[in-house]
Amino acid sequence: MRRKAINQILLGLLAILIIFWSLAPIVWVLISSISTRAELYSVPPHWIPHKPTLEPYKIVLITGEGFRGGGGISAAELMRKGILNSIIISVSTTALVMIFAPLLGYAFSRLTFKGRNLFFYIIIGIIALPSWPVLIGLFSEFSALGLLDTKIGLILLSFTFRIPFETWFMKGYFASVPKEIEDAARIDGCTHFQTLYRVSIYVVLPGLIAVSIISFLFTWNMFMAPLVLTYTLRSKPLTVAMTEFIGQYFVHWDLMSAGTILAIIPPVLIVLFFQKYIVKGLSAGAIK
Repeated sequence: MRRKAINQILLGLLAILIIFWSLAPIVWVLISSISTRAELYSVPPHWIPHKPTLEPYKIVLITGEGFRGGGGISAAELMRKGILNSIIISVSTTALVMIFAPLLGYAFSRLTFKGRNLFFYIIIGIIALPSWPVLIGLFSEFSALGLLDTKIGLILLSFTFRIPFETWFMKGYFASVPKEIEDAARIDGCTHFQTLYRVSIYVVLPGLIAVSIISFLFTWNMFMAPLVLTYTLRSKPLTVAMTEFIGQYFVHWDLMSAGTILAIIPPVLIVLFFQKYIVKGLSAGAIK
């Protein structure tokens, strides 16, 4: 009994440590976003702001004042362009995933064609490739194709990174659909394409919603590839645009922190609102 109590205490302490490790950076960024610049650079640091202020949020959203970097672009304009680019890239990537992931998943799950297993293993093998070592080759390819510093290039890149995962998941979702349902549609004269979009897609809809949300979150949070492949605000997403707050001699920690809090609000709201679809969809795909 005593040993059981000790184990519970240790598990509780471990849980507290994990929660602290996960939330401490976010809490510190939040504190930095409402602190004055004097408090941010004080020694020792002020863990609780003595004079909380929303001025950094006002600067990055409305006035744009106080920004000494970014080539003369105001902080507000920097944030607006970054947010717009992130929305365009994330929504476009998600739309492509919603179109092609069901097609590929259904094909590998239901159709029989020569080389099916080989093609599937090749697609799945892409998942094992780390993204950062291939950036050098991608930079050369994007330069040759004229895709450097373009939103269409980032959309294609994000879609290429995500489609192997989503194909894998969608294959599992379609494998969980009873074949009798599709056989009945085929008897009624439906082709494979009609069966997919008139019958099967509604059965796997929770899974499709789940992979679409995950795709959106991945694209919204993308940083390393856009950092290498973009160099102007014409195509920089929000995650990369905020690096403009880092100057050669000065870092606008207050503005960067405010921008970071604004950047994490959309994914947090999406996860909170669609969490039941994510759990249900991923659980359905785990059946097979």
